[in-house]
Amino acid sequence: MMTESEYLYAWLYYLLGAVLLISSWWYATRKIPWPELRHLARMLVTVAVLVPWYTNTQQDYLSPALLIAVIEGLFEGGTAFWRAGTPLLAAMAAATFVSFLYFCVRWYIKRTKQNKQQPPAVKSTS
Repeated sequence: MMTESEYLYAWLYYLLGAVLLISSWWYATRKIPWPELRHLARMLVTVAVLVPWYTNTQQDYLSPALLIAVIEGLFEGGTAFWRAGTPLLAAMAAATFVSFLYFCVRWYIKRTKQNKQQPPAVKSTS
């Protein structure tokens, strides 16, 4: 059983590693030419690494949902994966939806701005 200070140190080390992983992923995806795909790839990795879930049903400790889902899926069978996999996939779906909304609003604003900047076409009467 972990003490509270060991638990906090474990999370501190994990978050430090997560920041390094996300930074490396951010750098690795910088050359993807489509901003929508680049943003989505970055968002999904960030969400997958940072979403917490309960370590087991008898404790209030939280652990990274990705690790819990993978470990339970490997050692307890495929159905055990879904205990932590469901909130993880729900968070990833929510991040994808928010990303989609962001790019739709961005596209609409750009289109509106372009239409305001273009002068109306002059029709010739000849």
